[in-house]
Amino acid sequence: MAVAAVAALLVAGCSGDQKAASKANFKAALQEWFDRNPVCTTLAVMSDIPIVREARDRSSAAGIDAAVSAGLLSVESFREVPPFGRTPEDYRRYRPTDTGKTAIRKGRMGSVDICFARREIESIETFTEPADMAGIRLSRVTYRYGLADVAPWTNDAAIKAALPAIGQILASPPNRRPIRWC
Repeated sequence: MAVAAVAALLVAGCSGDQKAASKANFKAALQEWFDRNPVCTTLAVMSDIPIVREARDRSSAAGIDAAVSAGLLSVESFREVPPFGRTPEDYRRYRPTDTGKTAIRKGRMGSVDICFARREIESIETFTEPADMAGIRLSRVTYRYGLADVAPWTNDAAIKAALPAIGQILASPPNRRPIRWC
């Protein structure tokens, strides 16, 4: 999905008003896309905001509990009485705190994501001149980027333990290798 979005962005940078293919134009187009799409990982699958779970439902519990511990989510318990005399069920509702509102967002594919950094284009290494391919103008761009504005709560021990993808991304900075998009 991200590849298609960046490819569409690059196409837009090469067509429409016929912007010249240049390092500066590609850098600006990529940075604009990255600024709208921070670095995130999944916090809860098949969920919405607020996250509502049966108290006994432990799916995604480690990540959600870590987000509560880090002050990104608040939690409230409540009981719901189902119709037709069924047994009442206990629930928990998790809402983003003021701090969490910048980090917790609706993800793709019915998930809730936790965002913790943004990509910053460091350089455009190479690019090909735009060419028509199946009626679309495309370029191949090789670029380097680093991570900026890394959220301070990423150092929280509970976050590190429950959401190892965050630590893996931060431990392996992407700026050490060029990324190629077509």
